[in-house]
Amino acid sequence: MRKLLGVPDLDMPARQGGGALPGDQQGPVFHQPWQAHAFAIVMNLYENGHYTWPDWDDYLGHEIQSPDHFEGAASAETQPPNRDRANYNQFLSVCEADGENYYHYWLAGLEKMLDVKGIVSARALAARIAAIAKVEAAGPRFMPGDRAKVLDIELLGHSHLPNYIRGITGTVESDRGVKVFPDSHGHDHGHDHGGGNADVLQHVYTLRFQAVDIWGAKADPLQSLNFSLWDYQLASE
Repeated sequence: MRKLLGVPDLDMPARQGGGALPGDQQGPVFHQPWQAHAFAIVMNLYENGHYTWPDWDDYLGHEIQSPDHFEGAASAETQPPNRDRANYNQFLSVCEADGENYYHYWLAGLEKMLDVKGIVSARALAARIAAIAKVEAAGPRFMPGDRAKVLDIELLGHSHLPNYIRGITGTVESDRGVKVFPDSHGHDHGHDHGGGNADVLQHVYTLRFQAVDIWGAKADPLQSLNFSLWDYQLASE
């Protein structure tokens, strides 16, 4: 993956204590999608004025330079980790110091800074992580290849469900993962959409509908339509 946004000069010595931004001549590089997301979140919040770059540099530098992350990992075989240290982080204690897990530092620094600045509290973040873990542990209702029917329900809020696919059965192409339901997020509660309470977090699925099932026998039997739908909008066939 290539870089998403420009980044100010971090003024860090090359690969010192994991402090070098992983990159090449073209700029930052990311080995996994979540790393690009972490980078983009930090840059977006910065460019929208939520903090200054020196603010961010201080928090990131604190995560990189402190040896306390690795206290527990280094002595785990002989004694319990020293979790009383002010900067101990169980997540980072297992990270290597050679830069491979550099973006873990970005996440840890960002979480602390947002909490201190009152943008996202540690309590709110922990609650969201627990909610996501609960939904993921329950697993999706549908798997690729399953048949699912679109409910014919009245909608409230901003979720989208075209009339022409209501009541139509399609084939699940993919589970797009757990997403934040927009109205529940915006109003801080779930809404009844005629099909039951819509949870704050739901799976989103992409379904394939045959054209003849939507528009009848006159439609081209070789044509199909893909549409992404919320879990609450679907019923098992």
